[in-house]
Amino acid sequence: MAAVRENGLPAKESALFKSIVKHYEIKQYKKGLKAADSVLKKFPEHGETLAMKGLLLNSLDKKAEAYELVRKGVKLDIKSQVCWHVFGLLYRSDRDYLMAIKCYRGALRQEPDNMKILRDLSMLQIQMRDLPGFLETRQKLLTIKPTNRMHWFTFAISQHLLKRYTQAVGVVDAYEKTLEGAEPENEYEHSEMLLYKNMLLEEGGLLHKALDHLNEIEPLVVDKVSLREKVAQLLVKLGRFEDAKKAYNDMLDRNPEHFTYHAGLQSAELRTTTVTERWLHSEVSAETEHALRELYERLQKRFPRSNVCRRLPLDFSRDAAYFREVFAAYALPYLRKGVPSLFADIKPLLARADKREQIGQLIGEWISALDSTGIMPDSTEREMPQTLVWILVLASQHADSSGRTTEALAYIDRAIGHTPTCLDLYLFKARVFKHAGDAINASKCMDEGRMMDLADRYCNTKATRYMLRANQVNEAAKTIALFTKDGDQHSNLFDMQCMWYELESGEAYLRLADYGRALKNFSAVEKHFTDILEDQFDFHTYCVRKMTLRAYVKLLRLEDGLWGHPFYVRAACGLIDTYLRLVDKPKLEAAAAEEEQQDEMSAAERKKLESKRRKAEAKVKAEVEAQRRNQSSTGSAGANVKGKKKDKVADDDPDGAALADVLDPLAKASGVLATLQTHAPHDLRTHLYAVEISMRKGKLLLALRAMLKAVAMAPTDARVHRAKVLFVHEARAKELPPVLKDVIAANERSLGLAEGMGVSQLNASFGACHPASFGAQLVCAELSSAIAPAEKSAAGQRVAALDLSHASLQEAVDAHALLLKLKLGDKSIAKAFKQRAHARFPLATVFAPSKQPTASV
Repeated sequence: MAAVRENGLPAKESALFKSIVKHYEIKQYKKGLKAADSVLKKFPEHGETLAMKGLLLNSLDKKAEAYELVRKGVKLDIKSQVCWHVFGLLYRSDRDYLMAIKCYRGALRQEPDNMKILRDLSMLQIQMRDLPGFLETRQKLLTIKPTNRMHWFTFAISQHLLKRYTQAVGVVDAYEKTLEGAEPENEYEHSEMLLYKNMLLEEGGLLHKALDHLNEIEPLVVDKVSLREKVAQLLVKLGRFEDAKKAYNDMLDRNPEHFTYHAGLQSAELRTTTVTERWLHSEVSAETEHALRELYERLQKRFPRSNVCRRLPLDFSRDAAYFREVFAAYALPYLRKGVPSLFADIKPLLARADKREQIGQLIGEWISALDSTGIMPDSTEREMPQTLVWILVLASQHADSSGRTTEALAYIDRAIGHTPTCLDLYLFKARVFKHAGDAINASKCMDEGRMMDLADRYCNTKATRYMLRANQVNEAAKTIALFTKDGDQHSNLFDMQCMWYELESGEAYLRLADYGRALKNFSAVEKHFTDILEDQFDFHTYCVRKMTLRAYVKLLRLEDGLWGHPFYVRAACGLIDTYLRLVDKPKLEAAAAEEEQQDEMSAAERKKLESKRRKAEAKVKAEVEAQRRNQSSTGSAGANVKGKKKDKVADDDPDGAALADVLDPLAKASGVLATLQTHAPHDLRTHLYAVEISMRKGKLLLALRAMLKAVAMAPTDARVHRAKVLFVHEARAKELPPVLKDVIAANERSLGLAEGMGVSQLNASFGACHPASFGAQLVCAELSSAIAPAEKSAAGQRVAALDLSHASLQEAVDAHALLLKLKLGDKSIAKAFKQRAHARFPLATVFAPSKQPTASV
């Protein structure tokens, strides 16, 4: 009788089983399947072989059959660590890490000291941020094999992430003792180990010890820049300002353009441990300004070619004469060279009204001097012609940022008339049109600039973005396709994780009420962030093996805040908006809105509009169909180039119809909101969405919790006031359980309601507190009609009478939409408001007067 091996198989079949494992490891899956079938032919109920066959099938993308075989294998041999381990690998491949962890724990019950399973388990635990479990697993690995360096440092990191700094330092110290008397094998890795230990000392609050440690390890550290930076930072934190001055001055000798070095030097000079990198929004005393002015006069002499040494005085200077002097000295060299990015550099200065005014005065003086004499003030040399062009550009940008778009257009048109071949001028003009509310002309102007240099990817990107903002999605797709690979540009953009395009496309489709495509683009951004989160998996072993421990900890912290990234928050808000519109039956609303607009038109205008709409629909359908045929032919042509097959799976829902066809869009919105509440709690929109969704679901207690957070974050925000009034109005109007009613009543004072105050009084008091705010008055008028429908007419008159001189373009658009959509006033009131808004924003297309139809000849 043949001898039976550990896996319960005779020698021949046991060798075949080992070959199955080997074939899997070297990715020869079909050979592995052949060997598995040979074993199963004689032993059809051998659990481990069934499990391995399932793992091979999973690698061949036959997942249903794979899970079936592995489950059968576990059932037949429930005490086999191989079966449980394979089951965990299956779940891990599908990113179901919680189930994978359960399976690995099942494997460890059968073989507690299996190193491979423990390593895989620890990777899943750190990926899922199960920090106590990660600590336990890494400690066990270190106990089993203390000679492995990785086990020491992963254990130290597990202590670090749990903020057990003393224990983490102790682990590193214990490892260092094992190296006594031996030369480090790799100087860089040893250096990183020492700097990581210093990181632990600093984060543990042992600043004196951390500084002493840096001085001690200085000869052994390879990264001298990081060491010097850390020494200087610790000197400031410890209040050793004279030493800190010397340290930062030494670093400025190496790099005088480093803003952080300047911030540290300023703190040392002012003898404060609070580092202020920029002074634009900080109070600056005369003493502070004098000290900083003297400092930068010295630095400008030391570093006469340093841009930062000339730029930073613009932030902290409060004296008008001094500011004018340093601004002219900083800006004029860039204007003479024609540097397009100058305005982007000085734009933060315009946040202060006094500096905005002084810059405007200087620009006006420069233009007047060049127009009259061609010579700048305080100069005797005649300027080159291009200097005037770039001063006109700066004047246009300054006027545009101040809301004077007509003046901005006049300046930029004059610059274009002077030098019509300068591409950048068209980009600047497009930006003026955008701010003025004319997305169509902005797109045309940007595209005109793009056509001047078809090889410029930046211009192509900007033109695409502007087309999308003008809702020209088909033109945008054709434009961006010029810089993608031949074939399916959408797939190519997705592979490149081109999130700006997907966000702009999603928002354009949302404006066009194409909710399927909007969801498709927003979901693509969400998928990118999921992939980025998964990408960290490969670094859990790589970083420790290469000893880049500080970078690894920073990576983990970055990933922890990944879902709070502005791109994801923007996509999440887009998803929630789209789902909420699906809840509100947008097709009926769109039809009603179109009917209202048609009511204002004559019969000839309605006929013309209907004809235009039919032609536009036919054009879009034809373009989409042509695009699909083109992609299909390109795909079939490239499918078998040189005998290779395409690996990409065809998208079975290119228009997002399945995404939009959801039974409960409110539940989908709630799922997205949960991520925002966890990872973006500092964004006001998160809490406003939470109030709205909770109220729609009838969960007033959750709405109250979100409302309290929103009020605490922005008590004077008009959006918060709207949500608050609607919440209180609904809570008082509904029949609620006594306990819930008591909880809401007990928190009304925290919401800003005085005892006995009604909802109308609350609304009126907010309007009285913000009499000069157009947005606040608009919201109050909207709410007065919502809580008292009988006051609609009065609310309409109130909106129509609002002063537009201090209104933003978006606020004016909202006011006009309110008059139309909610029927707050009669048609003459809406038309009169539109005329006033057109006078205030003459370039905004939304307020442009309707063109009268011309008689055909």
